[in-house]
Amino acid sequence: MTEHEQEHSPMKPRLSGRQLAIMQVLWKQGEASVAAVQQSLDVDTTLAYSTVATVLARLEKRGLVTHRTEGRTFLYRAAISESNVGDSMIGELVERVFGGSPSALVSYLLETDRVDRDELARIKKLVFEHDQK
Repeated sequence: MTEHEQEHSPMKPRLSGRQLAIMQVLWKQGEASVAAVQQSLDVDTTLAYSTVATVLARLEKRGLVTHRTEGRTFLYRAAISESNVGDSMIGELVERVFGGSPSALVSYLLETDRVDRDELARIKKLVFEHDQK
């Protein structure tokens, strides 16, 4: 599978920041019109209605969202789960940035100020529980 095909594969979705923000609105709301997505976006600058509509149309073409029509309004719904997208994006991050090493990612996080005592305790608990399986 080429990189271009992989980018458009619903099994390994690659999403830009704008696409991910729109998908997060759909995951949270379940179903939403273009206007509702536009209003719910948590971005620095407001996206034009036409931009949101274009991104949704492209996501639908890729099989990542579907829509139904209610009157003259398209209501969009995510066609792929948040966990599927997360798995794909985390896998790509680990592969591209950390040479395929999950421990390198963990080491990076632990060496930064992103992990406080409470977070470290949660991580230790998760590792312990995973180890018990």
